[in-house]
Amino acid sequence: MSPRKPVIEEIDYLRGFAFLAVVMQHVVGHYAFEPKLQLADGVLLGILLLLAKFAVPLFIFITGLVLFYNYDSGVAYGPFLRKRSRDILLPYLPWAVLYAFIVMGGSAFSSWEGLQKFGRLLFTGEASYHLWYIVMTFQLYLLFPLLRKAVLWLDRRAGRSGAALLVFGGLLYVWYAGHHSLVDETMIGLRIPVLSDLFGEYRDRNSWYFLYYFVLGAAAGLYLPRWKKWIVRWQYVIIAAYAAVNLYLLYRIVSHFELHPELVMRYNDTFLVQPHMAVFLIVSVLAMHAMSIRFGNLAPARLKRLIKQAGSYSYTAYLAHALVLQAAVWAADLTAPAASVIVRSVLSFLLCAAGSVGAAMLLRRAAQAWQKRRA
Repeated sequence: MSPRKPVIEEIDYLRGFAFLAVVMQHVVGHYAFEPKLQLADGVLLGILLLLAKFAVPLFIFITGLVLFYNYDSGVAYGPFLRKRSRDILLPYLPWAVLYAFIVMGGSAFSSWEGLQKFGRLLFTGEASYHLWYIVMTFQLYLLFPLLRKAVLWLDRRAGRSGAALLVFGGLLYVWYAGHHSLVDETMIGLRIPVLSDLFGEYRDRNSWYFLYYFVLGAAAGLYLPRWKKWIVRWQYVIIAAYAAVNLYLLYRIVSHFELHPELVMRYNDTFLVQPHMAVFLIVSVLAMHAMSIRFGNLAPARLKRLIKQAGSYSYTAYLAHALVLQAAVWAADLTAPAASVIVRSVLSFLLCAAGSVGAAMLLRRAAQAWQKRRA
């Protein structure tokens, strides 16, 4: 790892926005299945969902950016893996155990089959709907030394054509998002333990499908001053493109609503690995970086502190938010039973975000106090 570098100011803003977007997505996921949902509610939920859909690609982009920014002089794999296991797996395991126990209860330890299922829930991230992301991201850390060598080799070979190569990679990714079934079927047919499963039953947590966002982050981390200069120069074009793709996706979503014989609203057009979503998400990542830089320059100090705090606690808050969301939805429905779905969604979002960050703060303070007692 390189000597300590200057802190990237907007990183915590990016993390904070990504975490808040995750919470909003899962709030929408809850209220989208409300009985007697009206068409107007469905459209507004679609808008909220689209505005939050950048979350996962942005988190992956941040991972690539930070790793390539910090590790520009080599990676000692053993110490690197120990650090990442301590930072990622150590907080993950107790939360995964808690969620798995909520799913299985006492049956987890009542038989060998129950224990096997319990272990599988932990290993695959199936203990809760949001843990797939941890399983997927950790693959990138495991492969980082190889990915770093590959990216640096391509960077050297590309020379001044690096930007063109990055654009070509984006176009290739958009094409692949519509043709990945060819690779999926081949890998499944090979019947390689674990690996074939990642292209079949567990393809939603296969980092291969999200690799381009990591490479985009790698490009930003390797050439951060130039990258930020480009982002700032083209920020209005990027944000305009972001608005345009949002409008297109909203039209696409609403056009697939069924009105007769009864109202049926689906949001399948927002599944991540689709060509139109690949374009949308690439533009979204660039737009969020542009807006985070502007936010750092223009936002009130108090608001910046709040978002930065959400960003600095984002990992533990992410682990906690699925549990906190249940309480937030209950509280919102209890306090505003007659309110519209949108009002209850916003209230649930605020309660869940605040509760998750608050829980993360309490846990960090408890861990620090325990470490002091041990010292």
